Amino acid sequence: MIYPLLAMVLLTLLVTLRLLFIGGYLVITKKVHIKQFRNMDGEFPKYALSARDQFRNMFEIPILFYLLCVLLLIENNYNQIDIYLAWGFVFFRLVHSLIRIPNRNVLYRYLSFIVSLFFLIGGWINFIIKI
Repeated sequence: MIYPLLAMVLLTLLVTLRLLFIGGYLVITKKVHIKQFRNMDGEFPKYALSARDQFRNMFEIPILFYLLCVLLLIENNYNQIDIYLAWGFVFFRLVHSLIRIPNRNVLYRYLSFIVSLFFLIGGWINFIIKI
């Protein structure tokens, strides 16, 4: 159960680094002024806004994934189904992120989000059944 959790942490860190690199690039190349980041004032390139949204997404639904994993680990009450569900969630969050990076088709991004959500819901249902 620890490996899907660590994979999700790694994905979150990569998304965070991407956001930091984009912000640094925009300031260094003088495409935006550093003060604009205080309140996100002024114009920003679409890829910067997409990176910001992707970063925010990593701290919404995935919080429930982290909580579930920690509860399963603390209780030492997980089985192979929990592991498959956790990896399914991580995989489709990765797909969601890869679709979001170039800001591609919203329908595919939406579908990957929904599938990841079903894996998470399945994990929570499995957890509740076992307690």
